[in-house]
Order: sequence, then C-alpha cells, then structure tokens
Amino acid sequence: MDNVVTAKDKNVKKVNDLGRISRILLNISQVITIVGLVIAIALGCYFLTLSNDTVHVNAELKGKISVSESVPENMIKVDESDFHIGKERELFKYAAKEIKNDNGSMDYDISALLKDLTGKDLKYVAWGIVLLTVVTLAILLVIIIFAKRLAKALEKCESPFEENVISKMKAFGFSLIPWAAFKLIIGNIGGLTTVMFVLAMLMFIAIFNYGAKLQKESDETL
Repeated sequence: MDNVVTAKDKNVKKVNDLGRISRILLNISQVITIVGLVIAIALGCYFLTLSNDTVHVNAELKGKISVSESVPENMIKVDESDFHIGKERELFKYAAKEIKNDNGSMDYDISALLKDLTGKDLKYVAWGIVLLTVVTLAILLVIIIFAKRLAKALEKCESPFEENVISKMKAFGFSLIPWAAFKLIIGNIGGLTTVMFVLAMLMFIAIFNYGAKLQKESDETL
C-alpha cells in the first residue's frame, strides 16, 4: 500500500513540476506579448501623426530568376501572378512570368512597381499591419493568461483530476476558439490546421473531463 501511495506522490510531483515550469515560461511569454502590444500601439499612434506629404515614393524593381534543369521542379517554384493595389491609381503592381526553356531550365521574370505612394497611403498600409498585429497579440495574450491559470492549478494540485484543474483546462480550451476563428478569417494557409488542432484539444479536454468524473465516482464508491 505504501508503495502505491509513494508512486502516486511521485507522479503528482511530476505534474506539479510541469505546471511550475510551464508557468515560468508563460510568464516570459506574457511579458514579451505585452511589450509587443505596446510597441505596435505606439507605432500606430506615430503613423497617425505623419502628414500626407511626409513621403512620396516612386520605384520600379525588375529581376530574373534562372533555375537549372538539374534542380527538381518542386524545389524552386515561382507562381505566375499579376496583380495591383489601388482603384483610381495603381499604388503597387507586381508581376511574375514563367518561361520554360528548350533545355528544361526555367526563367522567371519578376517586376514590382511603386507609384506615387504618399504619406496618406502609408498610413493606411501601416495601420492595416498594426491592427492585424494588435489583434493577433491580444488574442495570444488571452490564451497565455488562461494557460497560466491552468499551469498554476497543475503546480499546486494534489491530483490532475481535481475540479479546479478541470475547470481551468476547460477555460483554456475555450480561449483557443477565438484564435482558430481569427486564423480562419484572415485566410491564412495554416488556418484550417489551427482549427483542427483546437478541435483536437477540445476533444482531449472532454475525454480528460470524462475520465475525471469516472475517477471521482470510483473514489466515492471505495
């Protein structure tokens, strides 16, 4: 009987140690995230102070990428594209054209054009980037806060099946949902992968919660 209790204590201690290490790492992550938020907001405020004639940019860049026939086709691939930004006037234009040579090699002609970019345009671009950054960091900060609560509960628990641990685990799982939705909305390639990960995490939490209930019923029966 003593051996069983000792083994159980060792396992709980491992959970406590994991919770403590996780809490320390999450504290560091929280500080970095808050600093990032402050910097992003400060940059956004700075760009608001720029006058419309602060900058005036005209630039044109052209380049050519040559890929030998000895290089596997999937290793280096530049998709053909042609797009521009701006309705009344083209602020930015990008074009990439693929040329296949007789010897099997590939050439890619790439050009980029910035035309009459002003301080006003820069404000819109900068604020778009700042807004995306702030939303991303804010969601991550919420996740970190809930993850810290879970880590703290694990650090002090007598059993990972305690009600306090289960409730913190549920809250952490639900905090991941806005991140999955955000990744899906912005159309990121990894958005679907993130959604699948969050669903898998919620499913794991549900299974863990069910296991905790069975453990509690077993303990009450004994």
